[in-house]
Amino acid sequence: MKAAKIISIILAVVMVASIAAYFVTRPEGETLPIIPSSDPGIYSYEESAYTQSTSLSVKGTNGEIFMPSTIDGVYYTANLKNEIRFYEYASGAFNAFGGETKTIKTKISATYEKIPVSVSYIEKDGKTFGCGVFTSDMDSSVDVYAFAFVELINKPKGYGDGLLLLADFNKNEFYKVNKTYSDIYNFNLAKGTASLYVSNNTRLVDENGSFRQDWSMLTNEFINGMGDSKYFFSNRNYSDDKRMDVMVLSNAVKPDIAIKGILGSWLIKDEHGTHYLKQSDKGFSNVLYSGDKETVLGDFEGDYFGDYLRSGNYLLNKKSLVVTDLLVGSTKTLKDIDLSNATVFSVSPDGNKAVIAFAGEKNENGAMIQTVIYCNLAYETAEPAIFSEPLLFAESCDFAWLDNSSVMSVRPLDGTGSKVGSVVYGF
Repeated sequence: MKAAKIISIILAVVMVASIAAYFVTRPEGETLPIIPSSDPGIYSYEESAYTQSTSLSVKGTNGEIFMPSTIDGVYYTANLKNEIRFYEYASGAFNAFGGETKTIKTKISATYEKIPVSVSYIEKDGKTFGCGVFTSDMDSSVDVYAFAFVELINKPKGYGDGLLLLADFNKNEFYKVNKTYSDIYNFNLAKGTASLYVSNNTRLVDENGSFRQDWSMLTNEFINGMGDSKYFFSNRNYSDDKRMDVMVLSNAVKPDIAIKGILGSWLIKDEHGTHYLKQSDKGFSNVLYSGDKETVLGDFEGDYFGDYLRSGNYLLNKKSLVVTDLLVGSTKTLKDIDLSNATVFSVSPDGNKAVIAFAGEKNENGAMIQTVIYCNLAYETAEPAIFSEPLLFAESCDFAWLDNSSVMSVRPLDGTGSKVGSVVYGF
């Protein structure tokens, strides 16, 4: 039996015969209790192995969930009341941003509606970053959209000078680090006006009555990877949500397709060309596009979305335990751990460390157990740190790296699960 399963069973029997209430926390703060047993006496949050770990520090003591901005060392907190605050992280601590926080009101056009949003933003080191939240409680005249999150950033190099305003209408992504923005706006900070970059003339409507959200998309990862290109990605030409076309940004009814049918949304442009994935007969391929020619750098068997997890340029095969650096082709193999049910894979910026996490599963006593594994990829023989117990992390939130040795996630701040906040694990 694999190591993670053995540890899970031992901890489940010794520590967790039951737990009074497991939690599911939604962005609006609603907590849904699940009562697996009437005996609350065996599991102790305060005495759990994870809580007592000397490598764990609590940063969100007041329930703060810190999210990274596009400015190095700057983080923000946000809630559904559109209360936005900015922080700087240094020497292991989050401190209130020392500069001025400004606010600008704007309206974004979406499905022929005008959605009002108040954007809080800061400027530092020649960069601008801001965000704002809209909910239907703020303006009942907006019929189609109950939620919107907007992010204000500097345009990527290929887009030219100025600012972008990006909109995400998926409330489930509120606390995701790498959101999928479905509408792209050119933003005039002096006038507070947002104008759509991509034509909606042939854009279809989904079952909710709003424009399709897969028409013109960007993520922060995609923006950082496309170099000096003027790209966005779109699913408009496919019946599934696995393949994407990389398109050249314009207001044309049919934008030019730069790369057709990539798998997922991973794309990196470097001195060798443009890297991405494509489906193949037996699985998928790692492709380099250069000089108007595609070159296959490596082939992978299996289902990309079911058998693999990706973090940046690193691809984890959950069956073989091989981690591949897609840019250089190098591989590392993890120690013998059952990763078949893993849902999270997050690698440090230097590629030397990783977190692997499993969504909660009920054990034989009805207690909900999560598993988090911290791995040192630089030393394949190093023993991973494995925790399997309740209340390890909030599954609606991502893991985010503060530096090469410190990773931040969100977990409950006590055994009731009524309040969650950011914690940092250093290794």
